[in-house]
Amino acid sequence: VAQEFLATAPSRAFGVPPRATAMLRSLVGLGCLSSASGKVYFSETFGDGWEGRWTLSKWKDSEGTAGKWEASAGKWFRDDAEDVGIQTAQDSRFFGISAGFDAFSNKGEELIVQYQAKYEKDVECGGGYVKVGPKMSDATTFGDPTPYNIMFGPDKCGYTKRTHLIFSYKGKN
Repeated sequence: VAQEFLATAPSRAFGVPPRATAMLRSLVGLGCLSSASGKVYFSETFGDGWEGRWTLSKWKDSEGTAGKWEASAGKWFRDDAEDVGIQTAQDSRFFGISAGFDAFSNKGEELIVQYQAKYEKDVECGGGYVKVGPKMSDATTFGDPTPYNIMFGPDKCGYTKRTHLIFSYKGKN
C-alpha cells in the first residue's frame, strides 16, 4: 500500500553532497501511478494550483542547500501550456517535493509508475529519483532517510550513466 508520491532531483540525492561542476536544470514531469486495468491512482500535469497539491521538503533548509522548484515548459517544448512540468530553479542543490494520494493495493495486478525527466544542462554528478512509499506523518521532512517501496530514476556521475530501480520490501532493498 503506497500513499505518497515523492520526488527528488537533481543534485546527488540521498545524503551525498552535490559534486556537480556543470550547471544542471531538469524538468521533471511526474506522470501517473496506475494499474494495467487503467485505473489512475495519481496523476499530475502541474497546471494552476500545483503548489497547493505538493509539499516542499525542508530537509536541507537548515544547511542552506535546499533548492527551489518552478513550473516551466523548459527550453524545448511543443506547446508551452501543455508541456509544463516542475523544474529545478537552482544549480548544485538538493531538491525534494511530495504529494499524497489515497491508499490502494495492486495485489494480483500490474502497476505502472511513470514520470519523465528532461535534462537541459550537462550534469557532472546528479540524479532525478522518484520514490513511491508509505504515508509520511510530516511531508516536509522528506529526504534521504524517507522510507519507500519503489525508487527509480536516472543517475549520472562522471562517465557513469544509469537508471536506478530499487524495490524495498520489509526494510530490505
